[in-house]
Amino acid sequence: MKAFLILLLFCISSAQAQVVIEKPFSAELSHPELTIESIELYSDSTVINLAIVNNADSNGWFCADKNIYIENLNTRQRYYRIGSRGIPICPATHNFSRKGETLSFALIFPAIPQNLNSINIVEDCSKACFFFKGVILSNKLNSDIRLFNQGMEYYTKNNIPQALECFSKVVDDIPANPTHVYGYAFYHLVMIYHSMGDSHNAGFWLNQLKTSALPNKDYFIRMVKRDTGLE
Repeated sequence: MKAFLILLLFCISSAQAQVVIEKPFSAELSHPELTIESIELYSDSTVINLAIVNNADSNGWFCADKNIYIENLNTRQRYYRIGSRGIPICPATHNFSRKGETLSFALIFPAIPQNLNSINIVEDCSKACFFFKGVILSNKLNSDIRLFNQGMEYYTKNNIPQALECFSKVVDDIPANPTHVYGYAFYHLVMIYHSMGDSHNAGFWLNQLKTSALPNKDYFIRMVKRDTGLE
């Protein structure tokens, strides 16, 4: 069995992933210092690359429980860990030498359906267990969330031209399963132009919101009406 796992890990490391999701966002997570660097989808396996930063002043340690699974949010089917790289399995531990040290490692699971929009990743244990809920498996969605966040940074720094550019790029191509950022991008476009006294562009973006395919667009239309009086 051990020889089989070694062979499996070698094959995975030498194969080329069919899909790679870089730095995916999660709706909820347990440990902010633990991040998903990438998810690699192969025909016969799923590899999740993670990194943990030690925040302890002394005696910091980390390990991965043997019971970690990916959960299909559509069917609730669980895919349990079949291998790992660079991380001890509890009760063995990796002991950090200093605060701020980063440990990078990989968890390996069976293949999952490649049409999933999101997954949960759960460490099934009794103490200090980690989880990521609603991990987005779309590079398009993750890229647009990143772009929206950048737009918000520009907006808070009063760099309005750059904020407008980011928000308009976010809504330029709305995917089939959009997140909340598309509605908020429309909302901020309307609000910014309205605050500038540019009724033409404010009305244009409100109309774009109304005619969009966003499933929750009525919520954002009501927000615009509440905050601007525009209909």
